[in-house]
Amino acid sequence: MIYSEVLPKAEMRARYRRLALRMAPMLALLASSGCATINPIKAFHEYEGGAISKNPPPPPGLNRPSPNLASVPPKPKPIAPELQRSIRAQLEAANHRQNALAAPAGGVAPKPKPVAVPLVEQPPVPVAFVPGRAIVSRHDRAALAVLVAKRGALPIAAIGFAPVRTAAGLHLALRRATAIANTLTVLGVPASAIRIEALAMGRGGAAQLLYGETTK
Repeated sequence: MIYSEVLPKAEMRARYRRLALRMAPMLALLASSGCATINPIKAFHEYEGGAISKNPPPPPGLNRPSPNLASVPPKPKPIAPELQRSIRAQLEAANHRQNALAAPAGGVAPKPKPVAVPLVEQPPVPVAFVPGRAIVSRHDRAALAVLVAKRGALPIAAIGFAPVRTAAGLHLALRRATAIANTLTVLGVPASAIRIEALAMGRGGAAQLLYGETTK
């Protein structure tokens, strides 16, 4: 429910009169918009006071004389490449000196000499072969890899044996020694550090580090 205050008739007539006076310019503008000779936008600007339709004021200093370009200093000449490199080198040297750490009092202590680790002699690694064959097994190859890791710069002997002292037995011993040497080469031992020995006085073969000798 809406309640409204009922005003006296005289006060209501005065309110309607003020409202009519406010609406009169807008009604005149709407009435004149139908005529082609009257610009409604211009009429609205004139109603607003004419400030919108006026041109903006000129920028400050428009009527002042133009500046004298002769007073502008000339463009500086480029620096020669040699001088640029010299300046850069001086700046880098100054930066290095600024960031350099001062040496400790008493000078820098010399580096300690490395402590010699006593060399532990490794026993020979036996290599088993099938009778009459000269093929290194996978198990013996792994044992030879452990020996190579402990070799350092020492030479290593690849020894092949044969059970009989005959030409065929010596040939078998040489084949076994060569098979061990080839395995050592694959494991990273240079050929110049391998000594091949064939002996017809045993079975299988062996690899042994030669202490007291150096590789050439």
